[in-house]
Amino acid sequence: MGQPQPQSQPPPGSMGLPFFGEIFKFLKDPFTFQADRTRQHGLVWKTRFLGNTVVFFNGPKGFSFFMDPENFTRENGSPPHLRELLHPDAVPFLDGDRHRARKRLLLAAFTAEALATYVPALEQLVTRYVTAWSKGGELRLNGQLNQLAFDLANVLFAAADPNTSDQATAADFDIMVRGLFAPPVKLPFTAYGKALKARDRLRAYIKDAAATKGGAGVALGVLKSARGPKGEALSTAELEIELLHFFSAAHAGIAAVLAWLIVVLGQHPKIAERMRAEVKGLPAGPLTLEHLAGMRYTAAVGREVRRAYPIAPATFFGIAKKDLEHDGHVIRKGWQAVGAIWSTLQDGSTFKDPATLTPERMADDAFKGLPENAYVPQGGGPREGHRCPGEALTDLMLPLFAALLLRGHDVELPSQDLAPGAGGLGPLPRDGLRARIKAR
Repeated sequence: MGQPQPQSQPPPGSMGLPFFGEIFKFLKDPFTFQADRTRQHGLVWKTRFLGNTVVFFNGPKGFSFFMDPENFTRENGSPPHLRELLHPDAVPFLDGDRHRARKRLLLAAFTAEALATYVPALEQLVTRYVTAWSKGGELRLNGQLNQLAFDLANVLFAAADPNTSDQATAADFDIMVRGLFAPPVKLPFTAYGKALKARDRLRAYIKDAAATKGGAGVALGVLKSARGPKGEALSTAELEIELLHFFSAAHAGIAAVLAWLIVVLGQHPKIAERMRAEVKGLPAGPLTLEHLAGMRYTAAVGREVRRAYPIAPATFFGIAKKDLEHDGHVIRKGWQAVGAIWSTLQDGSTFKDPATLTPERMADDAFKGLPENAYVPQGGGPREGHRCPGEALTDLMLPLFAALLLRGHDVELPSQDLAPGAGGLGPLPRDGLRARIKAR
């Protein structure tokens, strides 16, 4: 860190086409894009997106350098189309005092006390799906999991009924998420143009929910009542902006996490049996946060699933606040940068044989011994910084889903292509995840 030395060189990389650079390759498949460039150029490399030089930081050391607020700011860092879809004033695009104040209020929805109140509704929701799956023979679960993840977000952030599924609004969220990774061409027939229209419908839906719903047992109620140390609260506009942000993050991310967990259960019978034994040790009756927190092997499997399978490709973008130097590379003031989530989770110097699923490497003691910012499936740094606040929700959903699925069911996966499909956020198994959920 510090001012660049005379011998420093810019990071290696390919700048691609004039102005556009490699943005289209990144949007088409950001996971393969960054994995290929990291193999070719090393842990720090550059490219060009829409006229801007963008530096990708891979591995714990580089990721930590990017997350240091002395080096990069998130203000105006992300491409304009991302800010337009989610809202320029959403917390991923803020920094400094405004970010700290907003994030402090948002984190109220993800404390242990708040999460404990969500368990009954989430158990009701997941039980509805698992019961239906066990009666349906062979299913393609990709679409089911997308709807389940939307229903989860709808219950928590719009106080919807866990016994119902709003398929029309879920379809709008799917359209909007696709727009985040589409060429930013604002025409009515393009994916991005359709995403903007879907976003507007979603804003209206969220505005109504925020005005009329809330209460105990849902995150919406917690966020509406959250107060800072001086009594500050989220304004109506801030609440609506962040609800859209949370909906989008939960919808795609949780669907992918649950899909890959099902793949693991179907492909790794020894892992499934160890998890089932842990589930059998739970007390009878409704689940509680305490029960779920005690499932330590399942927690290790959940961490390894998020490390070994593609969920989120990279952080939101930042901008270099000054001329910088990192590992002999000069980064100029004003250049954009991102933390490469996927390549960092696949870093062979941190995770031996990273393509192999090994839950033991994520057991509690081993997990605590990992380098800072080695495990970054939802971003790095402290919770009050730019780490995704919804990570705690994923930590809750994984054991809850596993417990309800394994309490009385087996997972069978027919022969199929289970490679990840191309996609920007939460790619799912290519053949649709054909599965049989059989009651024991």
